[in-house]
Amino acid sequence: MPEYAGYKIVYEVIALPRSKWAILIEIMRRTDGQILARRHNPFPNQPFDTKLEALEHVNRYVEALLATHEPDGKVRRIA
Repeated sequence: MPEYAGYKIVYEVIALPRSKWAILIEIMRRTDGQILARRHNPFPNQPFDTKLEALEHVNRYVEALLATHEPDGKVRRIA
């Protein structure tokens, strides 16, 4: 999962019945400890077939969420 400068992203991949996967995510700002997104499942009605598929969706979700919280609309990724 990509790392973003100034943010701590905690995620948990959960096994569901019938070989499906779900994911829980929490996003915090490192500087002041503010929680931007409490622990939640961003896709409650969409189980994923593989862990990789779940993480791909989460990467897009995190990027969009952080873009809305950044004052200038840009998110710096750590390479």
